[in-house]
Order: sequence, then C-alpha cells, then structure tokens
Amino acid sequence: MYVDTVKTETKGLNEEFGFHINRPFYLVSELPFNRILEMTGGNQVPKLKRWRNNARNQQWFFDEVTKTIRSNYWKNYCIEIDGSGNGRWLRNRGINSRWW
Repeated sequence: MYVDTVKTETKGLNEEFGFHINRPFYLVSELPFNRILEMTGGNQVPKLKRWRNNARNQQWFFDEVTKTIRSNYWKNYCIEIDGSGNGRWLRNRGINSRWW
C-alpha cells in the first residue's frame, strides 16, 4: 500500500500508540529537577536541559504517517533507539519509517 493512498488522521488520538496526532508535547525526565529532552542539532544524542517557554527544539510530536516521534524544530528528524531498538540510548535520525 502506498503512503499517498493511506487515509490518515491529522489530529485526534491514536489509540494504538496513545499519542495525540501532530500535537506538540515535551519529554520530561523523572530525575530531580524534571529536565526536558532537547534536540541540540543534527544527528546528536538529545540532551536533558532546563525547560524554556515555547522552545521548539524541546517540543516533539507524533507523526501518524511514519508512526514516529519527530522534532518540532527539525521536522525531518525523529527519535531512534540505538542498537535496532535494543539499546539504551536515543539518537536523532532522518526519517526512515522503521520502528521496533
């Protein structure tokens, strides 16, 4: 099935994954000070930083078409789990529509 023929929602709740579609959210650490996951650039590992009001590089959204979590600042990058989904590290990659 081709991507352009698939009917997808542009908003609402994706019940399979539990994310609101195309709605920005923050990834907050449970460590002390509740740091926010921030994408600092290109392929680098996202870093935990302090929350800043309306900082788009700290915002993420769920893309219904590729089923990935994408950066709201660099929209062509998404979060990937290192080691083909078996690792403990996150990294930013170009969208390849693979998910584990």
